[in-house]
Amino acid sequence: MFAHVSGWGVILAAASAMVIGMLWYSPNVFGKQWMKIIGLNDKEMKKRTSSAMLMLILAALITAYALSLFIVYFHSYDGGSWLVAGIDTSILAWAGISATTILAHGAFEPRDKKLMYINMGNRLVTLFVMGLIIGAFM
Repeated sequence: MFAHVSGWGVILAAASAMVIGMLWYSPNVFGKQWMKIIGLNDKEMKKRTSSAMLMLILAALITAYALSLFIVYFHSYDGGSWLVAGIDTSILAWAGISATTILAHGAFEPRDKKLMYINMGNRLVTLFVMGLIIGAFM
């Protein structure tokens, strides 16, 4: 049960996730708050970044590929514009999968709830942009 997806759309969507993550968690946006809440300093963060990059790239590629399949299935059911299918699917994926998962974990974690909101916001923007890119390349 494989569907045709745009390889370029998947690659560019994965790249956008990396760029959004770098911006979102930069010190000028939410990085300082995020590091304070999870208890990391700049030195520890830099040490962890290089080893985490391969995992982040792989996760972004898997997310982009899965989202592209969801978009194909959504479009085949609903029709219309690929771009609208990308937007609708990305919002549904965020609300139905990402946000609910983060909320479920955040409900039990003894950390500041700001962490949950920072991460949920990142996933919303990331999935939305990925959906736009994938929809544009279909």
